[in-house]
This record gives sequence, structure tokens and C-alpha cells, in this order.
Amino acid sequence: MSGTPSPLYNSLPLSIPRKSIRVLDFHDDIPSSPEDVLRGHMRVVDLLDRPAFTALSYVWGAYHSLPHEICCDGYSIAITPNCRAALCALRRSVGPITIWVDSICINQQDDREKESQIPLMGDIYSLAATVYIWLGEETPGSEAAIDYLSSAGFQRHFISSADLYYLSQGSAWVYWRIAWSLLTRRHKELVTTWWKHGFWSAAGTLLMGVQGLPDKLVHYEGLEDFCSREWSSRVWTLQEVILARNPVIYCGKTVLDWRSIIYSVAYLEHAGQNYGVALPEANFNVWRNIVLLWLLVNPNSWHRHQHFDIPLFDEITLEKFMPGYWNFLEAITRRHRRLAWMALCIHISVWFTILAFLRIGLGTETTKSQLAGVVIVFFAMVFVAVSVADPVFRWPVSFSRETARRVTDIPNAVIHELCARKATNPKDKFYGMYAIFSALNISVSSPQYGRAPEDVHREAFLVLLDWTQSLGLLLCSNDRKSNYKSSWVPDWDQDLSQGWFDASYLLRKGPYDATPNSSPAWSLLNGKQLALKGIIVSSIIKASDPFQVIDDDAIRLRYDQPLLLNSLKALKEYCQFGNPVLTRFSKVDLNLRNGSDSMLVLDMSTVNLPYWLGILNPLAENERLLFETSIPGRTTVGSCPAKAQVGDLIALVSGVPLPLVLRREESSYRLIGFAEIDGLMEGELWAKTTDEDLVDIVLI
Repeated sequence: MSGTPSPLYNSLPLSIPRKSIRVLDFHDDIPSSPEDVLRGHMRVVDLLDRPAFTALSYVWGAYHSLPHEICCDGYSIAITPNCRAALCALRRSVGPITIWVDSICINQQDDREKESQIPLMGDIYSLAATVYIWLGEETPGSEAAIDYLSSAGFQRHFISSADLYYLSQGSAWVYWRIAWSLLTRRHKELVTTWWKHGFWSAAGTLLMGVQGLPDKLVHYEGLEDFCSREWSSRVWTLQEVILARNPVIYCGKTVLDWRSIIYSVAYLEHAGQNYGVALPEANFNVWRNIVLLWLLVNPNSWHRHQHFDIPLFDEITLEKFMPGYWNFLEAITRRHRRLAWMALCIHISVWFTILAFLRIGLGTETTKSQLAGVVIVFFAMVFVAVSVADPVFRWPVSFSRETARRVTDIPNAVIHELCARKATNPKDKFYGMYAIFSALNISVSSPQYGRAPEDVHREAFLVLLDWTQSLGLLLCSNDRKSNYKSSWVPDWDQDLSQGWFDASYLLRKGPYDATPNSSPAWSLLNGKQLALKGIIVSSIIKASDPFQVIDDDAIRLRYDQPLLLNSLKALKEYCQFGNPVLTRFSKVDLNLRNGSDSMLVLDMSTVNLPYWLGILNPLAENERLLFETSIPGRTTVGSCPAKAQVGDLIALVSGVPLPLVLRREESSYRLIGFAEIDGLMEGELWAKTTDEDLVDIVLI
């Protein structure tokens, strides 16, 4: 057995003009020892011949110091423990299998081969009979979550079809039957738990049910475990699942079909809007975006008998993709709410009637009457509490925007995933999305691993800029950590959902627009400079010191250490000229404007502390400073990146919704980041600007 696989790959050359790939025939039995070598056979097939094969989507993970191996035709190939676990699980589950595995079927030491194979990945995953998604080994939490997701959203009430959708029964009786089961579930749980474990245990179950899903309890930790698997955070896995016709999820020995994922994610989305269900927000949104993009890229799998076309900047929602199922859920919710109100009214009426008859029968002054009254009131309160605890009473208006509604459009979903997902090689942040861009008819050049990461990321920015026609994409450069020479080129390595500014500003859909009705105008100079049109408004006159996160120790010692007091003093100093954080907080308590230091000490009390921490800690976590500047007619304030300095310029640029912080370097400017400035954010100054006022602003 040879120690290097190079001769194996050389003996199985790939034809570049055609669409040749290697596949692994994994037919041998699994060795009894987990340390023994796996065995298989590798061969070349041509995708133009429509060969029968499957594909694996997984996270490589780290190699052991003594790597696991698979032996193909006498040559050993090193594989990671996660790859071995996935292959063994599939061999046990489905038997002999022909499968495409990137780490095995592509010579990872040959960049030219990788460059030729990456453009084929769209075909590989779309032509594979099944794409097996390996999430890793199961845990008790993931088992509970998969058991729930396999039936969530009342899937058993639908008629299965051969495709990836259900056929609705369409019976009104089904709606009422489901609504009745939702209504009585908590009553049954209360009585059962009370009988088996006592009153206090039953009360605990009742309180847990307030935060639970309406149809069946599932531990929050279980959904968190499932949704937060590393697979959902890697850039390569996104295109692998989105382009798959028939994905199947494996988590250890448990299996979940893709249809259940689609319906359960849609159901959880609906439950979040109509029942106020607490979900693992960020991680659930990853799966929601995966499902949305899958439905977008695979319209024939989902909408076989209808033309489905969504304009680029329209919202894409599960309600829009699945109107029949959404109407089904809405019908159940309406009936559930009616029954819940009826049950609540009946409970109150019945117990008041019983109490009234009791007082008539026993009188009002006797000890028996008073004791019976207490018992009756107790049971009445228990049953009314059960009714009120029904999640159908938790209307979405009582929840924050993030929990109640999650909407996006196609570019926002793609750019969010590009930024949030991780890649070992920085160039793969772009190359790992190649097949998705192709599926969305976005023209991109072929991968070239010899290029510098900055050049690859510059091309990604220009490709997306041409696609979206939105200079709001510069927001992706706002918090970059790289040292690229071009200040405007993002490293695509930030989660836009966690930034200071809402991701809606990417496409000028945020609540503020400092340059309303302006058209984006740009050109590329010397291949590396971005030329824009705008005006220089002012400069930073004064800036605060960097804020520090106020942790539990700082809170406990707030009267002995000056951190919190000094932070409040800084906030007070800048609030006297306006609201410096208006994009995040509509107003700051103006006690700060005129309050003395003694008032600030009072504001450090436990009552006011959460309010101030909600402002100060985000400033520290997002590395933002407060600054003072001057605009026509007034002195004003705002916030800017911590790397900004006194003397940096403030500019408004045509097509960019937020003010820019720039640093002059000869005749050009270096982009420092985005600012927010009280008095500029609603186009107050831009409305007075004419085309003749605009100058060239060249970013280096």
C-alpha cells in the first residue's frame, strides 16, 4: 500500500473539455476496529453521461496526528475522523454506495485540478441522486430535535407524495381537530404530571409550556444543538445543500428527510410570528436562509405545475413559497384562538357559577363556606392559568421585531451567508459560492488559487456590486479585520446580523437614508481604486475614548470603580448636542443632558442599570466611539469606528445610505468606516445638494 495518493490520481486523469469527476465505490465491509483502514475503489465518470452516484456534504474537521486512511486500489488517502464517521454511517445505513467526496475524489495537493473541479460542483450536487448531509455524531439533544422536526407542523395530517411536498387533505374538520388537540394538550399535561409527580412539578411543566411550541414540547437546547452544528457555518456546505435535488440529513444513526426540514422550518417561522415561540434566533435564521435559497434555486422540485418568479429585490418568505401550507397553519391558528377564548370564558363562567351556588347553599358567614370558597378559587385560578398560558394568546405585537418577523430578499440572503460562513482558505469565501452565483445567473471568473486573497475579494465585491447596483455593499468593509491595501475591499469575514448597523442598509432598505433618491455612481480606476461621487461635509472635531465592556465585576463594584461612571459621563457629554446613537436607539434618556454627577450616580442604580448597559456595552462590543462635528447651522454628534481619529473627514456619497468616515491620503481617501450623525440621517443636508456640488471621492 503506497504512502502517497499522487500516482492514484495520475492514473485517473480528469478530462477538462468534458465534465469528468472521480467517484468512490465504497462497497467493502466496515472494519471492526475504528483504527483500521477503510477500503474502496475509485473510478472516473463523465457527468454528461448522467452516471448514478451520490454525494457527501460534511465538514472536514481536523486530521488526527495519525490520520485515518481509506485505501483505494492500493493507495492510501488520509481522511479526517469526521469523514470516516460519515462514510461508516452511510455504509451501515444504505449498504454499498457510490459517492463523491471532495477530500477523496479531488487531488487536494493540485490547485489546477481544484480550479477545474470547482466549476463542476453545481453539476455534481444537482445531478447526484442523493446528497447526504452529515452533521456529526448524535447527542440526546439532537435526537430529540430530529424526532420533533420529523413531524413538526402537523406533517402526519398531510398526504405524502413522491416529490418534496405534501398534498393537503383540505378538510375543515382536520383544522378543528388539530386546533382542539392544541387546546387540550396543556390540560392533559397538567393533569398527568400532577397525578404522577405532584402539584409543583405540574406547575413547572405549565411554566415551561409558556415558552414551548404549541404542538409538542421540545427542549430549547435540542433545537440549539441541531441548528448550531458546524456544518451550517461553513461556506462550502451552503452550495452543496442548495443545489441538491434530494438532500437527506444524517446525524449519527438518526436520519431526517429534506421534506421534513422544509415543513418544520416553515412551521417554526409561523409559530414564531403567531405564538411568540422562543427559538435559537441566529442559528434558526441560518436554516431558514438555507431553506429559502433551496426553494429559490429548485423551483421545479417544489412548484412543478406553476411558474414561480421572484424579482431580485422582493422579499422572499416561506409564506410566499408555500402559500397552501401557510394558509393551512393560519386556519388552524384562527380556530385555536377561537377555542382558547371560548375555553377561557367557559372556565371563568363555570367557576363563578359554582362559587355563587356554593355561597347560596352554605351561606356567606360559615367556616365551611369560606374554606370551600378558598378551594374553589384555587382550582379556578389553576384552570384559568392553564388557559391563559396557551401560547395562542402570545400575539406577535408583544414581541420584538427580530422575534416576530424575519424577512429578507435574495441579495441580502446571499451576502449574509457569504459574510457569516467560515472558510479555512480566505479565497474560498468567494470560490465556495461559485455554484450559487452561477445558479443565480451571476457571471464570475473561474477560480484561480494563485491569486492573492485581496484580489479575489475585490472581484467578489465588484461582482456583487454589479449584481445589486447598491453601494451599500461598502457596509461589508465597515468592521473588517484584514490589512488589505484597498480600504474598500471587504474580507467577507463578519456576521452582518451582529454588526452595529442593520444589514438592511446593504440595499438601502434601512430606516435612515442620508442621501435619499440619489443614484449610485462608481467607476474603477487603475483596477484598484473605487471612484465615487459625493460631498465632504465636515470633520471629526472631538472623539471619546474607547468604551469598555461593563461586565459583572464592573457592575458589582460600580460605586468603588469609575468605569461605569466615566462611561455615563462620556455619554452625557456628547448627548448635550443630540442623539449620537440614533440608528440603534431612537432616543437616549435626556436626564443625561442636564443631570449632575449625583444624578449619574443615581442612574447607576439597579433600576436604571439595564438601560445604560444596553447602550454602553454595544458601543464597546462593536468598537464604536462617540464624536463631535459641525454641520451647517449646528454642532452635532454621532458614532464612528474606533479606528477613526480627530481630523478624519465626514462625507455623504451618492447611493450610499450612511455617512462615510474618510482619511485623506494625498488626492485620494482611505475608507475608515460608516458613521451615524444626528441631523444628517434623513437627508437634511443632501436635500440642499445639487449635482454641481458633487466631487470625485476616490477610495484607495
